[in-house]
Amino acid sequence: MISIIIPLYNKSQSIEKTIFSVLSQSYKDFELLIVDDGSTDNSASVVNGIIDKRIRLIEKENGGVSSARNTGVHAAKYDWISFLDADDLWHIDFLKNIVEVIEEQKEVQIITTDYETRTSNGDIIKSYVAHKKGYVDFFAVTNEIGFHILNMSTFCVRKSTLIQIDLFSTSISHGEDMEVFEKLARNHKIYLIDKILSYYIQDAENRASYKIPNPNKTRVYQVDTEGILSEHEKKYQKDRILVYMHDYFVQGRMNCLVMLYSQHSGFINFVDIASYVYERLKLKVLKN
Repeated sequence: MISIIIPLYNKSQSIEKTIFSVLSQSYKDFELLIVDDGSTDNSASVVNGIIDKRIRLIEKENGGVSSARNTGVHAAKYDWISFLDADDLWHIDFLKNIVEVIEEQKEVQIITTDYETRTSNGDIIKSYVAHKKGYVDFFAVTNEIGFHILNMSTFCVRKSTLIQIDLFSTSISHGEDMEVFEKLARNHKIYLIDKILSYYIQDAENRASYKIPNPNKTRVYQVDTEGILSEHEKKYQKDRILVYMHDYFVQGRMNCLVMLYSQHSGFINFVDIASYVYERLKLKVLKN
């Protein structure tokens, strides 16, 4: 019924625990594709040491996480695909809940769940609960609640629907997942399961650092603002661009800030910037 794809790169300390969170699922009808993207540690050996006929290890030269995910999609034999990062975990009933939606909602294309960030010791850092259930507009809900309802360890999608948007871009090194979510959300509502069923391990080994790359390698730089289809997405994209501009400013990378603004100067104006700064200052005052 479901192909699960885990992209793997130098996660020898965490991959075993992630695999067993899949193998221990209450729903058992799946294949687990682990795509080793040229790891230089013993990650592949750890995978090979786990014996289960549902596991397939695919080894390839290093090409980045998008390349690894795309390889997994092309190799998947089932119509539905769930993604899981190599240091994250699932609740034992994650797949059970996903399959119930697939069976009950015949037209559904994309499914997600509420989630938590946790430490590697299992301590809860923050719960991301949308307080919504069923079909939702990704952009409208994100604007309303202030966080994304999709991440790569809650994301389940019909394979044919994902292929229609040309999979994950290998030209982006920051926000490649968001590009996929946004493209899908322009044409489909997201079905949200109102249960915390996925755990993002925030302090896992080799977790991507917060420092963002130069603008031309980010989704917010490459986004086609002329392709925006709704006012909800317009606000969503403006907010994301402004957040990146703020982060570049905080990091003292003024050349990157200017580069990003120049790319979207016809979309972002000084009123948007002034409004964003005002809201940031207001929040800071309220916190103090």
